[in-house]
Amino acid sequence: MNVRSLKKLHFLIASGPTREPLDPVRFISNYSTGVMGKYLAQAAKKRGHAVQWVQCPQDAQTALELHKKLGALLRTSDVLIMAAAVCDVRPAELRASKIKKDDLKNISFVKNPDILAELSKKKKKNQIFIGFGLESQNLFKNGAEKLRKKGLELIVLQKVRKNQTPFGDKSIEAFLLYKDKDKPLRRFGQIHKKKLAEYLIREAERLDTCKN
Repeated sequence: MNVRSLKKLHFLIASGPTREPLDPVRFISNYSTGVMGKYLAQAAKKRGHAVQWVQCPQDAQTALELHKKLGALLRTSDVLIMAAAVCDVRPAELRASKIKKDDLKNISFVKNPDILAELSKKKKKNQIFIGFGLESQNLFKNGAEKLRKKGLELIVLQKVRKNQTPFGDKSIEAFLLYKDKDKPLRRFGQIHKKKLAEYLIREAERLDTCKN
């Protein structure tokens, strides 16, 4: 597809790890680096699209902050790519002073909202949602459930093992599972994140063309 003849889309991309503060000096988070989001934003801009890139934790530290920010930006977006690694839980209480070591075992947690599932309730007819799933087991079963529950057109599935994780700037194994049952599962044995990002942007263009 000629880049000059492309329909210009508005991409909303979220990436990186959220952080849930426990007290003024501690937080819980994850190993996400935001590299995938960087390459997605670069690839979309290179194809001539408008990009709103929400980088966690710089632009949105917590899951609640990210939910609010994406909700405000969703209306003007054609494509949402959710590559952010959102903490599943947050402390039930943010302590005003540092928690003593012996009291750490008494911390209780509450669930964070499923941001994609919540945003899918506001999804417009022709919007494209792309998500990511990281699993240690039941990769395709869990991936298919996430695809349905979160209202996705496409989900990128990755495995995590004791000695193999997809975090950082490197090549990974990835599987692409589509909402369209006629579209076969696509496997990349080893693909660098930059190349995968470029492929996903072109897939978003194709999905937009199919919807419109």
